[in-house]
Amino acid sequence: MKQKKTSLKIMPVKKAESFQTTLARSLRHLKNDFGACGLKLSTEDAAMTIDQIKFWADASLLPAIVKIGGPNARNDIKQLVSLNIDGSIAPMVESPYGLKNFIAAVRDFTTPMQFGRLNKHINIETVTAVKQLGDILNAPEAKFLDEVTIGCSDLSSSLKKSGVDRSVLNRVARAVKKIKSKKMSVSVGGGIQPETIDDFLKKVQPDKFNTRVVTFDVVPGRKYGQAVAEALRLALIHLLRCRRSTMRRTRRSAEHKKRHTATGRSE
Repeated sequence: MKQKKTSLKIMPVKKAESFQTTLARSLRHLKNDFGACGLKLSTEDAAMTIDQIKFWADASLLPAIVKIGGPNARNDIKQLVSLNIDGSIAPMVESPYGLKNFIAAVRDFTTPMQFGRLNKHINIETVTAVKQLGDILNAPEAKFLDEVTIGCSDLSSSLKKSGVDRSVLNRVARAVKKIKSKKMSVSVGGGIQPETIDDFLKKVQPDKFNTRVVTFDVVPGRKYGQAVAEALRLALIHLLRCRRSTMRRTRRSAEHKKRHTATGRSE
């Protein structure tokens, strides 16, 4: 009996999806299904490089806002204004003077058109800042602000609390109300978790909330547990990628130094 020949089928190899494509797809999903309205990057707590910020901002379908190193982090502002970003956030603003420094720094490194286009946000994240919130919002420079974010975790630490308890929530709720009275957008962030987000939003009633990387509009009645879980997964990818990038740079720097030292010895 003649043996039947086995024909081999050549299947096309599926090309691995690039990280940029994965990022864009994830952000599109968060925007369309959960109301994500912005990407939050940072040279401060996330310690991102300018190249990393450029990569994420270019890949994003959402407006990218970058938290700079401090209210007067002029080098950050100078490098960021040429990128595809929509604005910057000044952390640790605790007084009208801190706000004045931030606005002056942005103005010094932008054209009048850029200054008007870029969103200007500040973080209120210490007990000192909360106490001076009224003075900050009444400062002449406050008219240039587009949004104020309350950093709940840092505020809790400033109050020597181990977590965001009822007393911290009450302070946050009062601060939100005060900011809203100035017809200014207010967001909250820090310690945002899937299990508690809906009760948290019901209590403090902000316009927006931030996870580590993504900002969401708050729509009354909407549930955000799944949105936060998916945004936190994206933040983990973001963190791991930044760490790998930092390790590669450190390794290249060490190899370059080693080669340079070896060349010096041979001479």
